[in-house]
Amino acid sequence: MKRKKGDILLSWQKDPIGIYLGDTVLMNTITGKIDKLSVQQMKVLFFSEEGLSGVNLRGADLACANLRGVNLRGANLRDADLEGANLRGANLRDADLEGADLRGADLSGANLRHSILYDADLTGADLRGADLSGANLRGANLSGANLEGADHDENTVWPFSYCH
Repeated sequence: MKRKKGDILLSWQKDPIGIYLGDTVLMNTITGKIDKLSVQQMKVLFFSEEGLSGVNLRGADLACANLRGVNLRGANLRDADLEGANLRGANLRDADLEGADLRGADLSGANLRHSILYDADLTGADLRGADLSGANLRGANLSGANLEGADHDENTVWPFSYCH
């Protein structure tokens, strides 16, 4: 597979360890993982089509990242900053987004089946056409979120104060 600029380099355990920049690799040489400063400097990230299924991005700063259509199935995004991120059409099935900051994020058409969104901040998020079947949104903030056409089922757990 040919690498493209912005591809995330993963360890065998699927932890992000670097970002391919064409002729160089941005990497934290002490921990072997991408540190927050490195990710903040990149702000807009592009990933390979193979996606980041199962990747550990717990607490990562991915604010305003372009993750459109990326496969993040089963990814650990607990406490991640995804404010304003483009996640349109992304596969977040079975992903752990507990406590994630998703304010203003574009999740339209995203697959969030069986994802954990417990205590996530979805203020102003665009969830039009998203699949929330079996998702756990207990404690999530849905103020101003657009849920028009979003799918859900009897297994979807809503915040106590939310009337769907």
